[in-house]
Amino acid sequence: MAKKTDFIPRLLDAIKLRQSYPSEFKSGASLMEQGVILVLMRHLTHKQAETSLGTLKTAYPDWNEARVSQVQELATHLKSGSKKKGVDLLRELSPAARTLKAYLQDVFQQTHGLDLEFMREDVATGGKVIAQLEVLGLTGGSFLLWAAQDGEVPVHIGLVRLLDRLGLIARTTSLKKASASIAPLVPTGRSLDFTLALHEVAELWNDSGAPIYASVDVLRETAYGKKAFTDREAQLKRLEAQRQRDEVRRIAAEKKEAERLRKEGERAAKRSAAEARRRERELDKRRKADARKRADDAKKVALIKAKADAKKKAEAAKKAAAKKAAAKKVALKKAAVKKAAVKKAAVKKAAVKKAAVKKAAVKKAAVKKAAAKKAAAKKAAAKKAAAKKKAAKKTPARKKANKKPAAKKKAAKKPAAKKKAAKKPAAKKKAAKKPAAKKKAAKKPAAKKKAAKKPAAKKSTKKKVTKKSTKKKAPSRRR
Repeated sequence: MAKKTDFIPRLLDAIKLRQSYPSEFKSGASLMEQGVILVLMRHLTHKQAETSLGTLKTAYPDWNEARVSQVQELATHLKSGSKKKGVDLLRELSPAARTLKAYLQDVFQQTHGLDLEFMREDVATGGKVIAQLEVLGLTGGSFLLWAAQDGEVPVHIGLVRLLDRLGLIARTTSLKKASASIAPLVPTGRSLDFTLALHEVAELWNDSGAPIYASVDVLRETAYGKKAFTDREAQLKRLEAQRQRDEVRRIAAEKKEAERLRKEGERAAKRSAAEARRRERELDKRRKADARKRADDAKKVALIKAKADAKKKAEAAKKAAAKKAAAKKVALKKAAVKKAAVKKAAVKKAAVKKAAVKKAAVKKAAVKKAAAKKAAAKKAAAKKAAAKKKAAKKTPARKKANKKPAAKKKAAKKPAAKKKAAKKPAAKKKAAKKPAAKKKAAKKPAAKKKAAKKPAAKKSTKKKVTKKSTKKKAPSRRR
């Protein structure tokens, strides 16, 4: 390795810090506030970070209030040169506010408070604390230690160990001796660069992805850097070889697995095909069973429907037959009523006719009787006149008769003969009774009435015939 005095400037020029840092600490600011500026400078400029520090101090009486605040609330107090407004501005400042909140929480957890002023008096303890601050980092913490030492290089165990490994100072456990050894190494006016660069090396030396000695050639000039680089290269080669072997194994395993999966897939395909065929057979069987069941159900339904239709038809036929029988009964009843009315009318007419004949016979008999009586009276009058005439001729005889009462008595008895003669009208009565024969003759219309009744008999015979015909026709209608 070249001279130490030549090595350090080249190292400081070769180290590229991951973020920008202030060239000097803010006067009047506490170490906690200086840390706020450092974390905000990851997202804002130095000036914007200092302005944001002022607004935060105005908004919150202490840092604990800021620690427990929401990220959106913290973002409202940050200042930037963005022209965005409202939600867009808050969305843009949210990363800076989130980093600030994480820094406050990290300090609170590591120190159980929010005050870093103890670093001014105890650099050794401060070196241990900054090694644990994940958000601020070892490089950012070294800036706070540099500010706490008023611009002097902060000497602590971590820095001494690194410089010893790099072969820049002798190993020692005394920070006072270490400070005396480090002081000649620091270029004039570059104490901050020395502090930040060495702590950057310490922080990134064991970075798993990109250790700093792999990218900084100056570090590989040291025995420690060269060994670390060689060991890393050897390890990378071993890892690469292992990776290649793993890759070969992986490829072989993948091929084997692919073959296994292929065979398994073929077996699964065969099983699935067999299962599909089995399911298809079962489905076909089920479909056929369902079809048979549907056919049977359809037959049953058709049979039930046919029975219902037949029953309905039979009921309709029965109802029609009953209706027809009722109509026929009504018609027969009407015919019987009509026949009875006709018969009654005929009987009434016959009775009226009989009464008229009887009345005529009685009238005729009365007329005949009156005529006979008149004839008898006329005959009696004629007889009387004849007797009177005869008596007038026999007046002398009367005188004799006056003398002979017995003869008068006999003569007086003669009226008995008159009585007999008077009784002769009885013969006439007999003759008058002859109209009784006429009455019998007049009764002959009764025979005529019987004869007149004969058409009724014919009517009944006709009706009987119609009944037979209807009885014969009824079965044909049922068919």
